[in-house]
Amino acid sequence: MHPVISGIIIAVIVLLAVLYAVANKPQTKDLENEHISPNAKKKHGPRGKHAKRPADELVASNDNAKPAGNDDGLPADYVVLDTETTGLRAQMDQIIEIGAVKVRGRNIVDSFDTLVDPGRSLDSRIVELTGITDAMLDGQPKIGDVLPSFWSWVGDDPVVGHNVRFDMRFFEAESARAGYTMPGPVCMDTLQMSRALFPQEKHHRLQDLIRRFGIAENEEHRALSDAAQTQECFEWMRRYMSERGGGFTTVFNASDSSSSASTAFRQHRRSRHFKGRGVHCPCNQRPDGQCIVEGIDKWQTVGVSGAAKHQDLFNRFPSSDEVWVRLLHGFIKTGKYKGWPTIQVWLDGEYAGCLTVLQTSRHYRQVPPDGGVSYAHFGARSKKGTYQLRVSFPYAHSEIELSQIKQVAHGEDDDLHLLM
Repeated sequence: MHPVISGIIIAVIVLLAVLYAVANKPQTKDLENEHISPNAKKKHGPRGKHAKRPADELVASNDNAKPAGNDDGLPADYVVLDTETTGLRAQMDQIIEIGAVKVRGRNIVDSFDTLVDPGRSLDSRIVELTGITDAMLDGQPKIGDVLPSFWSWVGDDPVVGHNVRFDMRFFEAESARAGYTMPGPVCMDTLQMSRALFPQEKHHRLQDLIRRFGIAENEEHRALSDAAQTQECFEWMRRYMSERGGGFTTVFNASDSSSSASTAFRQHRRSRHFKGRGVHCPCNQRPDGQCIVEGIDKWQTVGVSGAAKHQDLFNRFPSSDEVWVRLLHGFIKTGKYKGWPTIQVWLDGEYAGCLTVLQTSRHYRQVPPDGGVSYAHFGARSKKGTYQLRVSFPYAHSEIELSQIKQVAHGEDDDLHLLM
């Protein structure tokens, strides 16, 4: 037999022997040393103080587990976290449960699970949603005691979550109240990944994803089980992208300062990449019309004038999300430049402001006569607390003389015509 072939056969035999030995290695973790509160047992399994529980049952049920090798730009080692809270407002509500799974080589190897005493009674809606009761929280650790042990367990791993900015805002608020300085992990959001990969879908809740991907029928609304399902969704989308030859990044860096983490998250949404190419995922329905930045590799964003007057409209959308806007030629109705042309911006059928005279002169020809559409995002709040709307345009053309563009009124309908 050829020496090379013999060597390959021997290598395969050795590899199989090693895999067999690993698969049959006895479980050495001492389960008797687990600290599980007797008050925290429910149909979802035991919950307790700082319980770093073995993830045997999670690993056994994770049929989608894959080996470590990957070239898709996503980590093979990470932590997936989820929280349950007393409400939706991080500045007024509290965390009542933290659940997380630790992943190594894309496989769950450990878990962290604890209830947290918020120091207040739960609303009946939270009890109904989660199954967590006041009696279960009585005697559980306070958040100030949980945060150091949890983030020590996370270590330097990147963090994955579904709508992870929600969880991070609560961690930031709870850390500030407890006087704890939380780390600034790199975060990845399965909600944003789903929006980017499946823009045709209307809903991207965790329950929508687990049903769409065939993972489960229902979300349990318990932190540990939701974290495990989020991990399966993350790996499912990783495989989906890899099969199509793509890679994807949707991350933000939570800085050491809790006040700046949400701003960093808004900024990351401006730039996502699929194999180096911009990937947009507006959260609203696309209007009719030609996209003015379609097929363009590089573009710039232009601020919309009059944002302060449209905050009620802007606040209907998550501040981190990208949106479709419609662009129309129009004319300024009042003020120094009354009658001058402008580019109007419309968001979901409502007027959202217009470009300044200077920016109109630089981008006027980029909007088709019958209008067009583009992507927009909400910039960071100004000193006055108002969100700014910024629209994507191709790089500016040479400025044109707007005085040459006239408005022609036709009766009561006041139709607008552009004459050059």
